[in-house]
Amino acid sequence: MSDEQKKPGCVWPALWGVGSFLGTIVCAVIVGIAASDSESAGVMATYAVTLPVGFLWAGSLASIIAHFAMRENKGVRYGAPFGCGCVGGFFLFLMIFVFFTPIFPAL
Repeated sequence: MSDEQKKPGCVWPALWGVGSFLGTIVCAVIVGIAASDSESAGVMATYAVTLPVGFLWAGSLASIIAHFAMRENKGVRYGAPFGCGCVGGFFLFLMIFVFFTPIFPAL
């Protein structure tokens, strides 16, 4: 195989990037519609969409990093975005929870 055939394609990071962009737009619209009704509905909608948004953005970042750092290992290139996405979704939810529970009522 030539070096040109061994290079991984950019389809996987591109799919994660497009999914992150579109998922964020959809989730922002959901929160906007819920928040236009009431503040508490906006907070609940934000709680609901933080896991998917965190998953998508952390997975997208991991996909880009794994694409360049792990060129030979397909398992890591395809699996790392899912693992990092789960961790990223959890941490984003934790940050939003910490913001809305003690800080937001004091504002």
